[in-house]
Amino acid sequence: MSSESRRTTSRAPAVIGIDVATASVRVLCVDGQGNVLAEARADLPPPVRTSAGTSEQDARSWWPAVRSALRRTTSALPRGGREVVAVAVSATSGTIVPTGRDGEPLGPALMYDDRRGAAINAEADGLGRVRWGGLGMSVGPTAALGRAVWCLRVYGSALRHVLHTPEFIGRELTGHPVATDWSHALKSGYDARAGEWAHEAFDALDFPLGLLPSVGAPATEAGVVGRVAAEVTGLPEGCSVRLGMTDGCAGQIATGAVVPGRFVGVVGTTYVLKGVSECLVCDEAGAFYSHRHPEGWWLPGGASNTGGECLAGVAPGRLPVLDAAAGAWGPASFVRYPLCREGERFPFVSGVARGFEVGCSGGEVDAYRAALEGVAFVERLALERVEG
Repeated sequence: MSSESRRTTSRAPAVIGIDVATASVRVLCVDGQGNVLAEARADLPPPVRTSAGTSEQDARSWWPAVRSALRRTTSALPRGGREVVAVAVSATSGTIVPTGRDGEPLGPALMYDDRRGAAINAEADGLGRVRWGGLGMSVGPTAALGRAVWCLRVYGSALRHVLHTPEFIGRELTGHPVATDWSHALKSGYDARAGEWAHEAFDALDFPLGLLPSVGAPATEAGVVGRVAAEVTGLPEGCSVRLGMTDGCAGQIATGAVVPGRFVGVVGTTYVLKGVSECLVCDEAGAFYSHRHPEGWWLPGGASNTGGECLAGVAPGRLPVLDAAAGAWGPASFVRYPLCREGERFPFVSGVARGFEVGCSGGEVDAYRAALEGVAFVERLALERVEG
């Protein structure tokens, strides 16, 4: 069955999730029992990254991709989309776009890994005021807070709003500005414990809070699908537009880690460990921080810069062969910390960390095995940090 779309005979109400990822937009429609009714995707232009640490993408490419994927999804539904009662957007944590009076981008979106606000973030962290209300979250080099302030200093009075990806798409869906959720807002300076933006930090940085959206809990209604959006997407006019969560939080909930004591580890390009706790878990080092659970609990976790990226140089067709060979090889003859870029954020924080090796490789299979073991050792260290 094609992953592009699936048809069923279900006539029950359905909901749609929109994931605006780095490389593509993915749309998934499910019914109340979680059965997939239809899905589609559309590619996005790759982010433009430089050695100076900038990372940006044309925000104007987002809505056409979302519109296209939605239209193909609703067209594949038994009732042509009329069964959809709600839609929500998930996106990368910390990606922002500066917009002007008319809601149009003033420049490219600054991606989650963009470092042009690093000096501002260091200044904010030095204030000692931006621990996000005791969340134990330090202001790292790629925090969206610094990028938001950078936008104001660059665009000046032309800047009217700093939006996260979901608000940018939400405006297209509803025809008016929408709120953000406290998940996407966290790294932009939202204090989830106090339920407000960290105003002392923004005051110290001369950043007006009026440039930021209002904030609500995930799953609350932000508006309804307008006539124009309904015509181009196939969504029913008046369909509820709900606040979503970041891709990491949405992925965690999708695995079933939704009640206190449940944790999940995800190995993708990077390694992520997330869970649920009744009480706030603090880490003064800032490697481990907490989002707010929609029902009031906490979502402690951390995201490493290591993971499957360490195999990026291996041709996909070689992976099954090397997997089998690594299994027969046994333990690697050397140790590798598989960090492919400068800086680590979990299970420890260091802006200057680099990958390293202890010992010498015994060849391609040995090196491949060491990479796999390295990711596993990072996961073990992350679990030990959480336990501590």
